[in-house]
Amino acid sequence: MGEEILMKTHNGITALFRNMNMKSKLLIVFFLIGLLPILFFALIFYRDSTKAFEIELSKYTVEIAKQVGERLDSFVQEMDRVGNIVRFDPDVQTILRDSQDPTEPALVYSIRSTRNLFDNIGNFRNHLKGIFLITDSGLLVYNGAGEVAKLNYSFEQDAWYRQIKQQELFHLNPVHPQAYLKDEQVVTFSARLMDNREFRTKGTLLFDFSPKIIREMSETIQLGNTGYVFMMTEDGKYVIPTEQSLSWLEEDNRLQLFQGKKSGHFQMKIDGQKMLVGFYTSSQTGWKIVGVVPFSELATEMQTIRLGIVLVGLAAIIVIFILSTALSRMITRPLKDLEQNMRVVERGNFNVSLALKSHDEIGRLSNQFNRMVAELDRMKDEVYMAEVREYRHQLLRKDSEMKALQAQINPHFLYNTLNVIVCIAEVYDVDDIVSVSQALSHMFKYSISGSSITTLEEEMDHLNAYLSIVQVRFPNKFIVHVHVDPELLYNQILKLICQPIVENSVTHAFQGREGIGEISITVRNDGGDVVFRFEDNGIGIDENRLREIHAQLQEEEPNFLDQNEHIGLVNVRLRLQMYYRERFSMSIWSRVNEGTCVEMRIEGGTDTVQYADRG
Repeated sequence: MGEEILMKTHNGITALFRNMNMKSKLLIVFFLIGLLPILFFALIFYRDSTKAFEIELSKYTVEIAKQVGERLDSFVQEMDRVGNIVRFDPDVQTILRDSQDPTEPALVYSIRSTRNLFDNIGNFRNHLKGIFLITDSGLLVYNGAGEVAKLNYSFEQDAWYRQIKQQELFHLNPVHPQAYLKDEQVVTFSARLMDNREFRTKGTLLFDFSPKIIREMSETIQLGNTGYVFMMTEDGKYVIPTEQSLSWLEEDNRLQLFQGKKSGHFQMKIDGQKMLVGFYTSSQTGWKIVGVVPFSELATEMQTIRLGIVLVGLAAIIVIFILSTALSRMITRPLKDLEQNMRVVERGNFNVSLALKSHDEIGRLSNQFNRMVAELDRMKDEVYMAEVREYRHQLLRKDSEMKALQAQINPHFLYNTLNVIVCIAEVYDVDDIVSVSQALSHMFKYSISGSSITTLEEEMDHLNAYLSIVQVRFPNKFIVHVHVDPELLYNQILKLICQPIVENSVTHAFQGREGIGEISITVRNDGGDVVFRFEDNGIGIDENRLREIHAQLQEEEPNFLDQNEHIGLVNVRLRLQMYYRERFSMSIWSRVNEGTCVEMRIEGGTDTVQYADRG
């Protein structure tokens, strides 16, 4: 019966949710998606904050205990220095050696001087209740801060005094009654005194202080609102028993908590209340300085954190509700938008998109529709652009190849070359005609060879064949310097890239110039890059014309018919740019009447062909 009721309830809720309108469903889903993470992170944050605050409080408690311990150590070190002043005082040494006869004049003088020393020390020490020098023979020299010591008092009857006599060094003793003077509680700093001649201890030095001097070390430091600090000796006794410290464990149990540890912290229950305990060991006395803070203070701080988490959570819930409502309203009209956009696409317009981001069936359908339309539009554009690019590249490739041949072997050049051959045939012997004819034959053969890739050595041979013809055509007109790094001779490069640039210099650089010109051709390895540099000392190019040339070199689709003057440069740049892509760069510098420099750089070198032949 119970299972049937649960099943009906489940089915009813499911049917209710399915039959809800889109706005209600989205509102519920968004609200739950936003609420659950907030609750989860709020719990995690509260847990981690409690743990972090507990750790910080533990460190703070240990730090407080350490500060008190350092104050105690400073006090002990200061009293150690004062004790050494007394220990090595000549009059004190006289008292230690000659204390058997108190009437001896030298001893009387030393006693008086020692009392004056004690008076001076007492004037500069707060809470000092007396300074006492007791020789082992029973002589007492003291400054009682205005009080008179009890006559014939035997210090040996006090256990704390007998313990002091067993110590060789300076020692700070816990609180005890000052029975020999005023019967009030004091803390004693003590030391055994040695005869510097015989190197034997013959007396005891006591500095009695009010317990306030110890209390003030901790009372000026605040340990929370209800925390407190107390001290214990190495054997577990309280230095100054207080109402709070007396509620602690027995001595044996107390020692077990601190055994073998210089500092640290732990938790324990005192009178049924959970406490956080931090402790530090004094390096001078070995005492344990203990700081105790009730966990109730941690709870007080955590109440503030809890309140903050609740307020932030409520604000977040309100924001989530507002955002969920706004989002649900934005996604409740998808069907109409989808229908309208489908009609637009039906008419052939693919520039439509549905701004729907819901996760239900309609939202997914809308997203699929958007992707479908975008993909159709992209494919249409890609096909069109691919056809345009392919057609343009074919035109550029054919035009570039044709202009390359035209630039190297144009009719004017052939005409002049044939004239040279005729003139030589009339004036000179047949050998010169053979030389020019061989050079021309080499150029023809190199130009019409099928491959567009060659070695740098073959490119230089072609350039030298051209230069040999030009030198015959223009004798004593210019000097050509060629330098190629030997390691680059077998590198693979595009064919016909050097001669067109040199021909530009031969044709234009020395027009109207008197004297012998110079052309320098350098091919070198620059950090892995291959650099071609062509320089001449000709008439140069003015700034306006140089800007025009730079603009022509940057055109992606140059018009060769409008660039007859520098067709070689444009042709070479286009072919190298198409082959090496972004690895290739060309620069031109020129000054009028000083010359022109053309530099081509192929980044990464040309040892291996990294791109397919586009010829």
